[in-house]
Amino acid sequence: MDLNQLKTFVTVAETASLTRAANQLYLSQPAISAHIKSLESEFNVRLFKRTPRGMELTPTGIIMRDEASIALEAARNFVNKAQALNDTNICSLGTISVPVILNLPGVLSQLRRRHHNVNLTIQQNISGHIIDGVSSGVLDAGFVIGNLSDSRVEVLNISPISLCIVGPWSWRERLSEAEWKDIQVFPWISTPAKCSFSTIAREFFNQNNANFTPSMVADQERTLMDLVCLEMGLTLMREDLALPAQDNKQVYIWPKDKTISQLCFIWSKSRASSPIIKDLIDSVKTLWNIAD
Repeated sequence: MDLNQLKTFVTVAETASLTRAANQLYLSQPAISAHIKSLESEFNVRLFKRTPRGMELTPTGIIMRDEASIALEAARNFVNKAQALNDTNICSLGTISVPVILNLPGVLSQLRRRHHNVNLTIQQNISGHIIDGVSSGVLDAGFVIGNLSDSRVEVLNISPISLCIVGPWSWRERLSEAEWKDIQVFPWISTPAKCSFSTIAREFFNQNNANFTPSMVADQERTLMDLVCLEMGLTLMREDLALPAQDNKQVYIWPKDKTISQLCFIWSKSRASSPIIKDLIDSVKTLWNIAD
């Protein structure tokens, strides 16, 4: 008995036809018959009976079909594992500048449990550039913020992200009484057009019939925080960053409204079948308890 004979047996069982099995396996019909006869002779069993509907499994054949399927799956797993252990896989991962909410150590730990030999390159950038990198194949996968429906990439929503408008702590009295019509006249610290915060902020303002004109632009959250503290203007900030800063009397969160976006994991459609990309997806799902 060998694996080719088992594969022939399972294929005949699935197709109920020697001819269809021969076509699927690119073998001649006599070769298919010889494989079946060899198994029946070796184990002194009858696997099939011929009927007007085709090749029908005997009760013994049903049992052996199930065992043969398990053996073939085990053989495939053996080959895949051996290849994974011998091959070094290269993966480029794009990340936004928020490592705390990404829990990158957890992701990498989960990945290495699944994939032993991986050469991982991490590139930090703003969401728009990460999306462009993944869609063009420069990056294999990445973390971004935004409510995405981009046909160029596959998207997994990980977690909602709460965003609020913040200003300097010294402006708290003015901000506490401010309405949208007042907020739009404050100086505004924006982010680059490719940053998801820029799009989210404009949509947030538009939903409330308001607008803003940036007085300056910064692409790092740390810089945004510093500029607000220096009384340069208001900005949109993740609530998990703003709350401790407010507790420390660095910024003041405008209490009237906030918006919700999404932390997403994206990957290249062209790399979706790659074992390492599949392992990355599984690692993210495990870490954030996302059901299939």
